[in-house]
Amino acid sequence: MLAELGRLEFERKNFAPPTWTTQEAQLEDLEDDQDRLDILSDAESEHSDHDTESEQSDDEDYDNRDLCYVGKDNATRWIAHPPRPNRRTAKQNIVIHLPGVKAVAKNAKSIRECWELFFPLQTVEHVVNCTNIYLDKLRPNYQRERDCRRTDTTEIYALFGLLYLAGVKKAQYLNTKELWTDDGTAPEIFRLTMSRERFHLLLRSLRFDDINDRENRKQFDNLAPIRQVFEEFVQKCQNNYQIGEYCTVDEMLESFRGRCKFRQYIANKPAKYGLKIWALVDSKMYYTHNLEVYAGKQPDGPFKLDNSASAVVKRITQPILNTGRNVTMDNYFTSIPLAKYMLQMKTTIVVTVRKNKRELPTVFLNTKDRPLRSTMFAFHDKIVVASYTPKRGKNVLTLSTFHSGDTIDPESGDLLKPDIITFYNKTKGGVDVVDELKSLYSVSRFCCRWPLRLFFTIMDIGVINSQIIFKSNTEIIQDRRIYLKELAQELIKPHLVYRSTIRYLPLVLRTRIKQTLKIPEPDHAVAHETQGFCGFCPRRKNRKTKKRCGRCTTAICTEHAKYLCPTCADEIATSEDSAN
Repeated sequence: MLAELGRLEFERKNFAPPTWTTQEAQLEDLEDDQDRLDILSDAESEHSDHDTESEQSDDEDYDNRDLCYVGKDNATRWIAHPPRPNRRTAKQNIVIHLPGVKAVAKNAKSIRECWELFFPLQTVEHVVNCTNIYLDKLRPNYQRERDCRRTDTTEIYALFGLLYLAGVKKAQYLNTKELWTDDGTAPEIFRLTMSRERFHLLLRSLRFDDINDRENRKQFDNLAPIRQVFEEFVQKCQNNYQIGEYCTVDEMLESFRGRCKFRQYIANKPAKYGLKIWALVDSKMYYTHNLEVYAGKQPDGPFKLDNSASAVVKRITQPILNTGRNVTMDNYFTSIPLAKYMLQMKTTIVVTVRKNKRELPTVFLNTKDRPLRSTMFAFHDKIVVASYTPKRGKNVLTLSTFHSGDTIDPESGDLLKPDIITFYNKTKGGVDVVDELKSLYSVSRFCCRWPLRLFFTIMDIGVINSQIIFKSNTEIIQDRRIYLKELAQELIKPHLVYRSTIRYLPLVLRTRIKQTLKIPEPDHAVAHETQGFCGFCPRRKNRKTKKRCGRCTTAICTEHAKYLCPTCADEIATSEDSAN
């Protein structure tokens, strides 16, 4: 027995994988044929799928001959060999609440209907009311009241549509003069929807709370300017879709360099400075399920929260606890007590581990004498820790409660990566992919107000989630650029219809709006019994006429009237249609 223990210890120190010769030697020590079959079954199950759980007692889980490691805290005991597996699926790996679109969102078939799941009319009306309060405050600063008139839901929808369209054109940082120029180099839809001055005024005035009582709410909440809109959006994300069995928790950094008491600096992020948001994302579909803004140290009150890494994970994963899902995280969040807590909540984790954790064995940190691409495993209370050496003098520490064995991924080839690292690499990028999708066609524009910057993020995430639901409901695979263009057109169209009826707009502008909307023009002049003042003569001339334009019905005198024969009129109409 001592010789056998010595040989096993030598193999473990030299990191040689268990061989069938070792198993045969163990079989020779057994006296009963039935026990031989049991041990052989255990040897085969070591190479089986990792969705198994031991239901034996602790004395039966670990062989007495296994090597043990002790953590740096001199209290945590790790076993060198995996426990005896059971073929039954572990209870923490049994997924309930199957992934997919929930019943409340099943009937959304069009692009706008899917988008309105996250931005319902109630939310837009709240934004309109808060914006009008601020516009009323600004109006005394303008000489003409119409230059700062109140807005409505139709105009705000059009504003959102223009922001999405600017993102499609990658014009986030382009001067708006380039978008509203009339020299033929800019998209005409911007000039037709609203003036450049009105666009700037609406962005400046866009508010998400009542500014009259904001100061009272800021005494208890740093996120008071956007708390209601943000929480409603997060609730819609959770109500409309159930994410899959593999999730990712990580931080987003929304670029912002303005004044904000909870602005963060993260050196390894492209933006460096900005607003930090914790996110829970589906690792496969990239659906954002939960969000939490880091608001710094909150004042005493209902919004004061613990900002430690483990507390953040417990809050952000609350919607999926006790559903058998797995969460992949980086080493910022990792701790052994957190892994045990998540297991109690029937949720597994796969994470990287920092070397300063006191529960880790010291031998796992020593890389001087270790062979290249070797792996050490340790097991403790359904927790697996793997130490992999990809390079000389360097090791990667990973922890998993999802896996239960010490298997090496055969698809990794000569790299000999353990299954834990392969699984981690496949599921760690959920939040990073969402960041990439947001930045590709972002609606964000330069601003000095952090609530507006957060709302831009909400708009970007909302359109990504809406396309996932649209694809699930209709089975239509559509390029995201085309999806955004069609959404922008649907949001802008009602406001264009309204502008085509405004009489004081320039005739050329109204004509182009009708041509864009493909509104048919009348073929002949409408008879009018009442006289009207000529629309082209100065008002002081007091020139009245019964003649009207055949297209726009504007009153026109003989001096300004132009006569065309039917043939020429048809040619002009044909040329305009072909130009469009």
